[in-house]
Amino acid sequence: MRILGREPALWLTLIQTVLALAVGIGLPVSGEQVGLINGAAAAVLALVAAFAVQPFPVPLLMGAIQALIALAVGFGLGLGAEQVSLLNAAAAALVGFIMRMHVSPSVTPNGHPGVHSDKNVTSM
Repeated sequence: MRILGREPALWLTLIQTVLALAVGIGLPVSGEQVGLINGAAAAVLALVAAFAVQPFPVPLLMGAIQALIALAVGFGLGLGAEQVSLLNAAAAALVGFIMRMHVSPSVTPNGHPGVHSDKNVTSM
């Protein structure tokens, strides 16, 4: 998966380098905010990469949403812990609602619904 011809890890390195340079020349951010920016950038780049694989990895989407909420709180969005939890729960419900329209349960080799793999794990 490439973004504008480059690997996501390279973009993340570029973002971290630019951020370090900006802080070095006087960008007024705290160490916690730098960590939040790096975490959010990593989550968003992982999400971009996730769009290239099937089936879509929903945990990456939720991780990106949670990272962006943490970033917003770290930069002064006035939410308490309870409100952040409610926002995360609402995001999970919304993602579940949207994703359910696009996925269906898999069927195991014995005909029952559930999660299964094509690999024979007993012979590994």
